[in-house]
Amino acid sequence: MPGHQRQLTIRPTATNKLFNPVPLFAKQWLEFSRWLQTKNTEEKVILLSAAPYRLLKNLPADIPLPAMVEITAGAAECLTGFTDKASQTHYLTDHELYGSSRKFYRRSLASYAKLRTGDYLVHIDHGIGRFGGLTEKIQDGNPREYFLIEYAASDKLFVPIEHTDRLSHYLGSPHPPLERLSSAHWFGVQKKVKAETAILARELLNLYAKRHVAQIKPWQSFPEEELIASTFAYPLTPDQLKTWAEIGADLSGHQPMDRLICGDVGFGKTELAIRASARAVFNGCQVAVLAPTTILAQQHFDTFSARLSSYGIKIGLVSRAQTTSSIKQTLAALTSGKIDLIIGTHRLLTDDVKFNHLGLLIIDEEQRFGVKQKEKLRALKPSVHVLALSATPIPRTLNLAVSSLRDLSIILSPPVGRQAVKMIFSSRHEDIIKQAISHELDRHGQIFYLVPRVKDLPAAASVLKNIFPKLKIGIVHGQKSPQQVAATMRAFDNGELELLLATSIIENGLDLPNVNTLIVENTQKFGLADLYQLKGRVGRGLVQAYAYFLTTSKPTAVSEKRLEALAQTEELGGGLSLALRDLELRGAGAILGYQQHGQVSAVGLHLYGQMLADAIAEQRSGQQLPNIPEVRLTLPLEGRILPELVPAEEARINLYQRLASIREPSELLSTAQELIGRPLNEDKTDRLFKNLLTLLEIKLLAEVARLQEVTCWHQEQQGKFSIRFLETPAPELIERLTEFDDNWHKVESTWQAEHPLAAGAWIPWLKQSLKLLQN
Repeated sequence: MPGHQRQLTIRPTATNKLFNPVPLFAKQWLEFSRWLQTKNTEEKVILLSAAPYRLLKNLPADIPLPAMVEITAGAAECLTGFTDKASQTHYLTDHELYGSSRKFYRRSLASYAKLRTGDYLVHIDHGIGRFGGLTEKIQDGNPREYFLIEYAASDKLFVPIEHTDRLSHYLGSPHPPLERLSSAHWFGVQKKVKAETAILARELLNLYAKRHVAQIKPWQSFPEEELIASTFAYPLTPDQLKTWAEIGADLSGHQPMDRLICGDVGFGKTELAIRASARAVFNGCQVAVLAPTTILAQQHFDTFSARLSSYGIKIGLVSRAQTTSSIKQTLAALTSGKIDLIIGTHRLLTDDVKFNHLGLLIIDEEQRFGVKQKEKLRALKPSVHVLALSATPIPRTLNLAVSSLRDLSIILSPPVGRQAVKMIFSSRHEDIIKQAISHELDRHGQIFYLVPRVKDLPAAASVLKNIFPKLKIGIVHGQKSPQQVAATMRAFDNGELELLLATSIIENGLDLPNVNTLIVENTQKFGLADLYQLKGRVGRGLVQAYAYFLTTSKPTAVSEKRLEALAQTEELGGGLSLALRDLELRGAGAILGYQQHGQVSAVGLHLYGQMLADAIAEQRSGQQLPNIPEVRLTLPLEGRILPELVPAEEARINLYQRLASIREPSELLSTAQELIGRPLNEDKTDRLFKNLLTLLEIKLLAEVARLQEVTCWHQEQQGKFSIRFLETPAPELIERLTEFDDNWHKVESTWQAEHPLAAGAWIPWLKQSLKLLQN
């Protein structure tokens, strides 16, 4: 059995065919075995599971796995399986194997924001406090770790590590007021925000319901798609494969797609957009690609044309760089259906743009467009598929995705051979400029040189000419005509220029693999997300890239924090975390808009997002969601993460939070093993870690059973266990409990029983007792 577990190995084009459905087995392992026996030796079966260890454990020993079966780890976020007829490969996910995918661990929005000592936190029951780090206290003779939360008036709260799911990283305003632990103020804040989120939930549901009730014809796949995929120069990464599978499932369904792809700069979002566009056109529909700048629109036009034109797909471009007569001809062809794919800037949002049969809208760098602008295009036709791309999505966009109104795909795996951009932070002086440029010219590369304002360009050009008299320099900025900008960019792209001196006009989406040095002057005058986007303009190939961030004056406190946050994203794939960090520094009002600013600032972005998601779920179901009780555990078990297992305190903090966010008890062990990268053994370090998982599992079982506390008093090897219900339990639940063990008896408001403690015998006994109390 272990020999079947391996990394996913799929041809880059394996999921480009029509996704035929696969059977739903829902733990019917005998039926699953019979289905496997019907497959011939030419076919392959790939089981994509979030918990491969659990899958291997759950498969009955008498059910053999043929050699054609592969079990793959970490690719189970594809919600439903499919069959690729071209490669004779069957993909089955946890949905088909277990019958449901909703219970499985899904990384929450909060887990992308790394928690550090001194950060603001929100406790769902006590409000906003400041994180004081991990601390140790002795309970019942055993050392235990706690999250220390500091509140106003020197109040302190010690949160057991198994209860860290009740904490969320506060993002909302830079300096929120701290709550008092003894005050009823927090209850009033939550009550007010809950009422306001209910109103917003209704508005959002009405908006998105128009799309969800639309019934459309499923799109088919075509052989030409395989050929288009084969012209891509790189193999798709695992996350690209997963995301393409999700897009394909959307397009083959009966409801319009509304999916946000969040992936770092250069991680291959455009390639997926190209493939989706091809499928749209082959299904008789038009495609609109909305880009935030003229430069990016031109580059998309060049890229899409190179990949798609030879397959008979007619592509048009609308931007300020075109003449009036050219735009008029393009729009006429669009209206008549002679153009299949139109690429443009905000010009696509004007009233004279009429489509013949729009089927797919692609919004690149979505965070650069306002809500009204995007909804105007969505409103053209409720049945239009929408695919949004973003490297640093605004948290509001993320919240819509996380709260299930939109689907979210995350691309975290970097392209093969991609290296992280090395960042250098320094005060501005000519020596470092000379060194950076000389190094790039010596390896026959090109340079981006950025300044924050147009009026800074002449001085920068003069300095560069003094240092490098023969340097071939081009200059672009937003006050030049689109034709001048396009000509300079073409010359730079063709290698006729060695350095491009510009403002942040080049911030979005440019893909120039020969440009591997970026120099930014007056870094303190740029926003955090802007700097991150600028960093993404280099390092698009396999060469080590460098980004120099130079300051000419002492940064303000906020600017200094922005640079610190930027420095922490040196690893590949940091855009998602950075979007949240940017909100923390700028405040919610700067991004979310005035209407939600007060609500988000009051409770923090993560709790606000959860409250909004709950409000949406309640209005969809017509029933109020029960509150998750805070279960007090007092048990003879020491569980924790020792520094020997995870040395860095910050990493331990985040691992505690990741584990506490899991809602399915059976997922704890397998997820923990995947997080630390190996199976657990029996030494002290791993034993304490497994004890922590046991405590978390008992807590989850107690929450479902609606318990307030689970307590054990013990003398020597005999324990007296007590459970207290949140509300009066149903008689049939008590009947189940006493049938299992007639030692359970009622004592005042609790139920108690004795059980031996030797060799941990009480653990499976207690787990089974709690399982029997679940409705």
